[in-house]
Amino acid sequence: MSPMADNNSQKDRLADVFVSVVAVLDGLPFDNTSFVREVQHLLDGKYTNYELLLVDNGVSADQLVELRAALTSVPCVRILRLSRGFEQDTAIFAGLDSAIGDVVVVFTPGFDRIELIPELVSRVRSGADIVQGISTVSLGGTVIGRLGRKLFYAYNRRSLGVEISPQATYLTGVSRRAVNSLTSTSRNHRYLRHLIQHVGFPIEGFSYEPDMASSRKRTVRAGAREAVEMVSSYSTHPLRIVTAIGVAAGLLNLMYAIYVLIVGAIYSDVAEGWTTTSLQLSAMFFIICIILAVQSEYVGRTLAESRQEPSYFVAEEIESETRLADLERRNVLS
Repeated sequence: MSPMADNNSQKDRLADVFVSVVAVLDGLPFDNTSFVREVQHLLDGKYTNYELLLVDNGVSADQLVELRAALTSVPCVRILRLSRGFEQDTAIFAGLDSAIGDVVVVFTPGFDRIELIPELVSRVRSGADIVQGISTVSLGGTVIGRLGRKLFYAYNRRSLGVEISPQATYLTGVSRRAVNSLTSTSRNHRYLRHLIQHVGFPIEGFSYEPDMASSRKRTVRAGAREAVEMVSSYSTHPLRIVTAIGVAAGLLNLMYAIYVLIVGAIYSDVAEGWTTTSLQLSAMFFIICIILAVQSEYVGRTLAESRQEPSYFVAEEIESETRLADLERRNVLS
């Protein structure tokens, strides 16, 4: 058999689909070069066309030098260098905005196992527009962090109608039409696990056991800030709560005022109620402070959205010398 015939036979065994794998590199100690070679080897043996899109979200200078060297020999790899370190979700959406595959897999290096990629691609090609990774083991963290995560997702489920598993990870397989929907929003703050619940496509769960030895740690403060941003970005429910509190407080205050007028009209020798007055003022100022705090969060969010500034900035894009595995493919803009 001639080399050309053997090459054609090998191409016939590959799945005729363009797969993009989006991976965020955050600069933590990790063998990025080995990761790149392993993913490229897996994709090259299964798909006619593919790309590994690495989002540089704070890699060190030495790591970047190693990645640049790898790109001279490893095909179909792109590095999207962000101008500075951004939130994990922001970096992920930078990759989604740039990905050109028919199927896109969001992957966390060192946390998700590489051999899971073909399974997600297969499920998306079978008809699932969104496949959401669900960890079969506890995601760890502090006691306060785990409790906060459970409370936050319970609040999402009961009050916002958004069903997110507390064990949901960033491992996600997405079809091209779902990617287009996710990236078409004009929101400045986009959160993958939240936004996939809003676009309306059916979500298929994918249970797996991640590599917990390489799990990225997150502080309780960072988790709390992210929770506040998620709720204020995707729902007006907190405003409805403080509206109800404000109305109830106003009615109580009105009833108290009527009570004072009645007492004043009936009794002429009413002693000054310092305790009652102080208690009332304290309660009212407490309620007012809560209302102002929530409203200020929404005002700040409105200000950020009205600026229409991009949520991230790309400093540089680095590509392999070979950009497409199948050079005869014409339906992809290269």
